[in-house]
Amino acid sequence: MGTEDGLDAEQGAAATTAGGLPDDAVVEILSRVPARSIHRFKCVSKPWRDLIADPLHRKRLPQTLEGFVCCAVAGASFHGRFISLPGRSAPPVDPSFSFLSKLPWIENIKLLGSCNGLLLFEHGRNPATAPAYAVCNPATEECVAVPSAGRPSPGPVLQERTYLIFDPAVSPHFHLVYVWQEDFLGEIEVRAYSSETRVWSDWASQQRRLQDEGGWKHWVNGGAVLTSIGACVNGMVHLIIFNMQEEYLITTLDREGKTCRIIRWPDNCAFPLSVGQSQGHLHCVGLLVEREESCLIWAGLSIWVLKDYDTEEWVLKHRVSFLEVFGQMNCLDGYNSNVLAIHPDRNLIFILQGSNQKLISYDMDSKESHAFHTLGHNYGFPTPYVPSFMKLVFANEH
Repeated sequence: MGTEDGLDAEQGAAATTAGGLPDDAVVEILSRVPARSIHRFKCVSKPWRDLIADPLHRKRLPQTLEGFVCCAVAGASFHGRFISLPGRSAPPVDPSFSFLSKLPWIENIKLLGSCNGLLLFEHGRNPATAPAYAVCNPATEECVAVPSAGRPSPGPVLQERTYLIFDPAVSPHFHLVYVWQEDFLGEIEVRAYSSETRVWSDWASQQRRLQDEGGWKHWVNGGAVLTSIGACVNGMVHLIIFNMQEEYLITTLDREGKTCRIIRWPDNCAFPLSVGQSQGHLHCVGLLVEREESCLIWAGLSIWVLKDYDTEEWVLKHRVSFLEVFGQMNCLDGYNSNVLAIHPDRNLIFILQGSNQKLISYDMDSKESHAFHTLGHNYGFPTPYVPSFMKLVFANEH
């Protein structure tokens, strides 16, 4: 068979990848299945692999974690970096984020986080005021400005966090949830922004609603401390708080900033390190330290998964020592290191080791760890990146 005949046969096989259906129909079907299944389908045959890997088709299919985005913290100039996961041939976006240089406030920008392909930046930081924001899509090189949320009162605060909510499968609009606590055990305030209305929720009406609902005030206000741990999981912000009963709780907020429920932390013996979403479920990572008298006998991580929101059924998924992850058993590694992310489709966790700034992946299935990048001390906290090729609604209004 000649080369041209071989190509014709291969193209014919691709055209009949699924029972004679044309490529477009197959891609439309595949666009509705999870990213993990897409990865497995590439192993079915060479025509399936080529169909899924085709750049014209790949953008329409569900995406998964490609790596991490981080920014330099030294000096006023913005320097971005993209860190690909092991095995990825090239970054899916411009690793320098040069398109951001067109922004007028690029010299005062800070990366806050990400959600399903969008990055959240703050700019114009002033200690007495809340920051303004920018939401960017590196895959389409678009950026939308978001005004400041304002503060209920001026001056320093105990905790101040802003979370991005974006689910392209549900809506083309993104939301921001701004959470603020002025002092120790003080009231926790919440505001929410919608890219559809382009306004922040009103403080007064928000407070009346929270008081009427009762749940948030009963569990939080006047009796809890907002921690720095939180993430967007299943379209809701999950915050870790510490209450007067000396226990950790997970508070969930929807895109309107409304308190949906309170979930108890799964392990009272573990200090919370991270929350995240993997394979459709909420996961929590905690720090465990065991001692006999003054001697450290075990230090490591516990990973829990919430199997059912309604019954709050927690299952211990994995337990690993720092000896296995870092090659040494030292509880300081847990306090000085950050759990960056839980892989959305695999049993992998990613850790930034504080002592040497190494990025480490730990596989819960094989129980193997792998250091795949050294960040350097002049870069900020890396945020996970899953590409999205959906265009921002306000692409022409930044």
